Amino acid sequence: MKLRASPSLPAIVALGVAACTVPGVGSLTYDQPPETATAGTTGASDGAPATTGEPAPTTGTTGEAPGTSTTSSGPTSEPGSTTADDPFAPPAIVKGKLDVDVLVKNEPLVVTIETANAEGVRMRVDGGPEIELVLDTEEESNLFTGQIVIYTALENDDPHFATFVAWRGALESETYKLPFTVALPPAGSELFWEGDSTIGKGTVVALAVTPKLELIELGTYYPQGQARCYLRRRDLGGAWGPDDLFEVKPGLPCSAIDLVADDDGALHVLVDKLEGGELRWWLGKYDDVADTPTQIGTGVVGDVARALTLDRDDNRVAVCGNRPDGDLVRAAVWLFTPGEPGKNLSYDYVPENEFPDPIGFGETPNDCAFLAHHLLVTGEVKGQHDQDSVTRSRHFLLDVDADGENPEWRIAPQDSGSQSGGRVLTLDPGGRAISAGYACGDQCEHLAELRMFTASSDQVWQRSLDPLLADPRALAWHPAGYVVFVAARDGQQGSTSFFAEAWFPLQAAPVWSYAHQDALAIHTPTSLAIGPYGQIYVGGTTAGGYPAVAVIAP
Repeated sequence: MKLRASPSLPAIVALGVAACTVPGVGSLTYDQPPETATAGTTGASDGAPATTGEPAPTTGTTGEAPGTSTTSSGPTSEPGSTTADDPFAPPAIVKGKLDVDVLVKNEPLVVTIETANAEGVRMRVDGGPEIELVLDTEEESNLFTGQIVIYTALENDDPHFATFVAWRGALESETYKLPFTVALPPAGSELFWEGDSTIGKGTVVALAVTPKLELIELGTYYPQGQARCYLRRRDLGGAWGPDDLFEVKPGLPCSAIDLVADDDGALHVLVDKLEGGELRWWLGKYDDVADTPTQIGTGVVGDVARALTLDRDDNRVAVCGNRPDGDLVRAAVWLFTPGEPGKNLSYDYVPENEFPDPIGFGETPNDCAFLAHHLLVTGEVKGQHDQDSVTRSRHFLLDVDADGENPEWRIAPQDSGSQSGGRVLTLDPGGRAISAGYACGDQCEHLAELRMFTASSDQVWQRSLDPLLADPRALAWHPAGYVVFVAARDGQQGSTSFFAEAWFPLQAAPVWSYAHQDALAIHTPTSLAIGPYGQIYVGGTTAGGYPAVAVIAP
């Protein structure tokens, strides 16, 4: 599971999609985190977000060309009454400034407010929550700064304004306003594409964005025809140089599996390595991409690792996969807590109403994510689910507690098909799980689908996707309030395109779709990450079998 890295600068207010009541499921709402500003979504019939609330009259528009800054002076009544020499003078905003007044790129708007007789400044964007600006200690003591982040071009048609109030104790200044315009590239448009033979054939298996504002890719490539794992460092625009490529487990045959970055910028890297004639998974930690890694854990021969996730509250790491058990496979989780021995855990699905003759089930976890110290796992459980002696696969969602105990299984019923499976998993800010996978009948032709579950694991949404899509390979929640997945899409003459799509949960149509195809050849997106300002990064393989990275406008 890939999570967005937080911007490192202080006093950020984010404009995304506000809480909305979801049609058809009563009181279920979509709530953004407290620091996210409010812009509502429409009901199911519209399939797109509404504009923010009606703006108050704005002042300070300069009429300058896009890219220039907006500056406005505050109230000037009773000049000289707000000097620092007067301890009883009310707080006031002298002037304010945005570094640009027309936002055309996914980057923050920088706010600077000059005050008199103030201890602080509160900012509100489009009627959203109040954010306290930060005193600029490197400049004069009366300057306060912050950032405004707009996560999506879906805000392009709305008028926007930021309001500010200076304060000292219980005293407040008059409200001060700065308007701005959002003109981001259209959602789903391509900002960057690279798919070439610079490092030879290979594929981008996982992506992560670090607090250093670097995009890190983990992949498998084939120098001299031998499978090797690599890390590549890029800037947020996608550019990289000759000193940005690093081999993982140098000299050993290797296949990349997954990658996560923690809040300190350390990289947790999961790969399969062949050493001494034995194939085992290996988990290592890089404090920096160029450093020598520290081993966290390794599997035994026969163990299969498929996904990696991080609990950001205590830096616990979980590897999810399976281990053999006779003719079956068992769901397995390997938990690693800093300063403690690792835990090897197995889970066996047993139906609540078991048939008279016990039936063996095999579990295949494909992805996992931490939720409030619980671990959620999705995948497929295979066995005789129905009393007809037919072996079928079914989508499962497994919930285990902080100690890896008390497993609770949720098995998908026969709804859109007699068989199903979960491939990838993500979480929204309200703790709801969203999986992407497939459904099919007994003669199984996969139809890609999305499912959403409440915090108590009750399914509340299921959406079948384009029948030309392969199973989704990566899934991520976007701060604009939608979920993004990537998958290969069938094309002409056996070709596939590099495809991504965004959906508001419980809506009937996608928000946007993206596709890239260089030729009538195989293109396979396999990885996904969300940047600090909403950028969408997709990695995989392009025509000719070369690693590819795309940057998509949110």
